[in-house]
Amino acid sequence: MMNSLYFDFCASTPLHPRAFRTLVDTVKHCYANPSSMHEMGFEASLKVEESREHIARLLQVKATELIFTSGATESNNLAILGVVRAWMKRTGRNPHIILSEIEHSSVYQCGKQLAEEGVEVSFLPVSRSGIVSPVSVKESLQPNTILVSVMHVNNETGAVQPIEEIAELLKSEPHILFHVDGVQGFGKLQVELEHIDLYTISGHKIGGPKGIGLLVAKEHIEIGPLMYGGEQEQGIRPGTTNVPAVLSFTEAIVASLEERQEKLEYLTTLHGLVCSRLATIPGLVMNSPVPPLSSPHIINFSYQGRGITSAMMISTLAKQGIIVSSQSACSSKAKQSRVLMAMTQNESISSSSIRLSLHETVTQEEAVYLVAAIEQMVSQLKSKNKFDLLQKHHVNS
Repeated sequence: MMNSLYFDFCASTPLHPRAFRTLVDTVKHCYANPSSMHEMGFEASLKVEESREHIARLLQVKATELIFTSGATESNNLAILGVVRAWMKRTGRNPHIILSEIEHSSVYQCGKQLAEEGVEVSFLPVSRSGIVSPVSVKESLQPNTILVSVMHVNNETGAVQPIEEIAELLKSEPHILFHVDGVQGFGKLQVELEHIDLYTISGHKIGGPKGIGLLVAKEHIEIGPLMYGGEQEQGIRPGTTNVPAVLSFTEAIVASLEERQEKLEYLTTLHGLVCSRLATIPGLVMNSPVPPLSSPHIINFSYQGRGITSAMMISTLAKQGIIVSSQSACSSKAKQSRVLMAMTQNESISSSSIRLSLHETVTQEEAVYLVAAIEQMVSQLKSKNKFDLLQKHHVNS
C-alpha cells in the first residue's frame, strides 16, 4: 500500500513531541477530577492553574482572562453568542455586530443565528485577495455596534487580515469589543493581544490534542454561559476540566512560541518552492495572496475547466498518495467555497479549489513530489472528458 503524504495540516496537526509526552504522562498519573475536594483532586486543580498562569505569562494577559474550552468552535461561539446575549440581557436592547464574509463557519454561523434572532449583523465583503478593509469596518460602525469579529489568518486561503489596523481604529470606540479568531495565525505569525478583547486558540492546530481550546477574554468583558451545570472556568464554561488536554495544550503553546520564527522561515521557503512551480502549470488559478499578505503555511488554487470539481481533484491526488482538502474540515461537504465566492464571485473558481497546508515536518523532497502529482493531475484532467471523470469519482466515493 502506498504511503500517503499529508498536506492537510490546517485541519489538524500531529502532536508535538513535548505535548505527546505530557499527555501520556498526565493520562496515566493525573486522572482525578480537579473539582474534587480530596488531595488528588487538589493536585490536579493545581496543575491546571499552573498551566493557566504559564499561558497567561506567555500571552501577557491575566490568568483570570483565560477560559479553557473544548476547542475553537466553542471558544468562537462563547465569544460571540456569550457576549451578545449577555449585553442584550443587561440592556434589553438590540445590538449590532460586524463580521466578515470569510470567517470560519464557527463564527459565520453564529452571525447567521443571531440575525435570525433579530440581532443586526453586517457581513463585510473582502478584496480579490480575500482581505477585509479597515475602512469598511469603520464605515459599518453604528451607534449600537458592540462587537467586531475578524480572523487573523483565513483558514482556506491563508490571507492575513489587518487586525492591528482594526484594533487601532476601535481604540476610539471602547464600548465595541474586538474578537480575533487566531486559530490559523497563532504560532505562525506575531500577534499582540493588548488591544484585542477576545482571542481564540485551538489545541490540535498547533501540535496539541483535540478537544481543547482557549478563549482569552479580557476582564472587563461580560460573557453569558452557553451551558449550565457547574462553576468551572468562573462559571462561564461548566464541565469537568480535561486535565491531560490542558497540560498537553500548554506544552504545545510553549513550543509554538519558542519555535515560531524558525518554523516561519522554513515554511516561507517551502511556500516559495511550491508556489513558484504551481505558477507554471497552465489552467491553475492562485487564490492565496503572496506573503506577507498570506501566511506561508497555506496555498489555495483552483483549476478552471470542463466542470472539474474539488472532489474530483482530491480523489485524483489521493491515488498518487497525496492528501489535500478544499475547504475547512467543518465545511468540507459544501460543493462551493463560501470564502472563494466572497473573494471572486466566480462559481467555477469556488467549486474547484484545493487547499494545501504545510508543516515544518514536510521535506522539500515531499514538496517537489506534491507539485509533480498536481502536474500529473492536471494532465489527466485535460486528457479525459467530464463523463469519464464523473464516473471514476462516483466509483471511488
